[in-house]
Amino acid sequence: MNKKSHLNPSTGFTLIELLVVVTILGILMSLAVNGAGAIRSQARSAQARNDCTGLNIAIRAFYTDYSRYPVSPSKTDSTPYESVTDDAGNNEVIKALTAKDSIVNPREVTYYENKTAKKNSEGGWSNGVSIGGGLFDPWGYTYGICMNIDSKPDFKYTGSALKYYQTKTGDTPDEVWQPIAGGVGVFSLGKDQCSDKKSTNFAPGILSWY
Repeated sequence: MNKKSHLNPSTGFTLIELLVVVTILGILMSLAVNGAGAIRSQARSAQARNDCTGLNIAIRAFYTDYSRYPVSPSKTDSTPYESVTDDAGNNEVIKALTAKDSIVNPREVTYYENKTAKKNSEGGWSNGVSIGGGLFDPWGYTYGICMNIDSKPDFKYTGSALKYYQTKTGDTPDEVWQPIAGGVGVFSLGKDQCSDKKSTNFAPGILSWY
């Protein structure tokens, strides 16, 4: 009697199973990429906060020693050093604090140190002190600096780089700046660069006085 042959059932994956696996792998990869991006963003923000604090302390130490701020004698007003993409944003102050300006800092004391900045993808500097002497944040902008040079009794930020801060819902943007305690404030524009397209109720960048 002839025996019928029986074929083994296929042990491969079906198309639907493969699609499910590919979809799951895609989701996992997406989560990994987003997680890595969030970690990098948090690290940059932490670095900027540390730089703001360190620079603030250095300026105060300079003032303690010299009874004046680390700026040229020709600067007699409290107009802030704004956050920009070139060295001129704050290099006058940084050179004095790093003993690179013997006129402003005749004792040549080093009040501040940071790593050398790196060239970013746009050809500018980021995350450190550039060759030209400017101190840059992780996003490629110089740190902004406010100093109460003309001894205002209620010293506040008066520039235009920081946009839209509200202490509570309903406050008018740009009219609620808190006084800067101690006469020194340092800031970074942060990840979003304080875009004027933002509208309500968020802190602009990273500020040492909030």
